[in-house]
Amino acid sequence: MNNDERKKFTMQDNEEVVFSEGPSTINDIIPKERDLTTFVDVLRKFADTSDMIANPDASLTIFAPTNSAFRKLTRKPSQVKDQSEDPTEKLYQFALGHIVPLAYSSLPDGKEIDTLKNNTRIKVKRNWNGTFKLNGRVNTISSLKAVNGFIYKIDSVLEEE
Repeated sequence: MNNDERKKFTMQDNEEVVFSEGPSTINDIIPKERDLTTFVDVLRKFADTSDMIANPDASLTIFAPTNSAFRKLTRKPSQVKDQSEDPTEKLYQFALGHIVPLAYSSLPDGKEIDTLKNNTRIKVKRNWNGTFKLNGRVNTISSLKAVNGFIYKIDSVLEEE
């Protein structure tokens, strides 16, 4: 069933009814991006991050690593060093480190912005071509606008061990 078919159906008396969809949230947009499926899985694993990106009243900036960024990792974000660490909590903190509680249509050049992960900031520097370098090594690839914020595709994860 395509999008047009989902938006409308025919009543018994052949009267066509069209349902209007509300503005697209991050939750609506990000799963449609085939190069972000791994990160979408991470966000949806946790109730609060899943709720956040679906909330049309939220104001967020999401830095979404591409699938190729995950493939380049030597350690998975949930991989623990010893039994004292909780892999689920580690993955949750990883997700929070990629979410900023403000919607930035344009990132603030030369500034540091706070993430939802405690004591974690992202250093932002504008590149010559209009993209941004984050934490001195991660590049933004493109951005997407949603009613509840912005999604910046990035070529690497923001934190690596």
